[in-house]
Amino acid sequence: MAEDPDEEPLGFLVLDPGGGEQVFPIFDQIFVGRQCAGINERRRLVIDDPEISRNHLEVRLDTVHDHAFVIDTSTNGTLLNGERLDRAVPVPLRPGDRIRIGGIELAFTAKLFRASSDLGDDFTVARISHATMVMVVGDITNYSAIAQVTDSEVIARSLRTLWSDLGGVLRKHRGSLNHYAGDAIYAVWEMGSLPQANELAIDFALDANQRVEDLGPELPLRSPDGTPIHMGWGVVQGKAALTAMTRSVEAVIGDATNVAFRLAGLAGRGHRAAVMVTGPVRDSVPDKFRWGEPEQVEIKGRQGVETIYPVIARL
Repeated sequence: MAEDPDEEPLGFLVLDPGGGEQVFPIFDQIFVGRQCAGINERRRLVIDDPEISRNHLEVRLDTVHDHAFVIDTSTNGTLLNGERLDRAVPVPLRPGDRIRIGGIELAFTAKLFRASSDLGDDFTVARISHATMVMVVGDITNYSAIAQVTDSEVIARSLRTLWSDLGGVLRKHRGSLNHYAGDAIYAVWEMGSLPQANELAIDFALDANQRVEDLGPELPLRSPDGTPIHMGWGVVQGKAALTAMTRSVEAVIGDATNVAFRLAGLAGRGHRAAVMVTGPVRDSVPDKFRWGEPEQVEIKGRQGVETIYPVIARL
């Protein structure tokens, strides 16, 4: 469903209340963390603090039942009015409540959501589940520089055409679109229902990249030097947390998601192949594709290195 730019927020999170406060709107929910990769900018609050987890918590608002609640999804913990929350358990939230994560305090404000703190027997909270998934992120190379010299209408029209076209490629390869994040497309395959998920995901990345190469010269969106746009693609397998969002959207969060976005930001740059995968993905389909030499790279926010493999072609 398209976002309504005129929609009024239902509540707010106030960062550093009583000091140099900043106010962030909540339309139906908001994810708070150090990265919140894969979440629409409208529904995320990113705080650059090493004590805050990549995906630290979610605040969700329900106008039907006049309830608001907070869910801790962190490894470092969340305090609500001084009390530590249990992880992945929805806890009622009322205007004036204070949330502390790391050394940061957030205050929740709203005109609604003043009902009893008891969620009630008739209130259903969508659970947070975990699944092994294959994730593909496709990222337009040099997008920041492109955006600086390109009219916003040109960007919007070009991205609309591009994402629509790639959506057809994704359906062909049985993937599920999780999110368009501005200059990136984020798709997932759940291995529980698709044992061949890794093969499908790599095939999608190769076909989608070829489609971008074919379509790029026809798009008005161009690199600063006037050449057609290109994309980098990262394919990752790993555990992810699935949290059902309102409006039939589902967020996929976790470390594997962060790696997928980071890998897409490396692919297609510095003479790297346009499609790069992590070791577990490569090891699951070693005879299906032609591989380049492995490379070890550091992933921001993680200790150690990740071994990645370029995908040259389908065999």
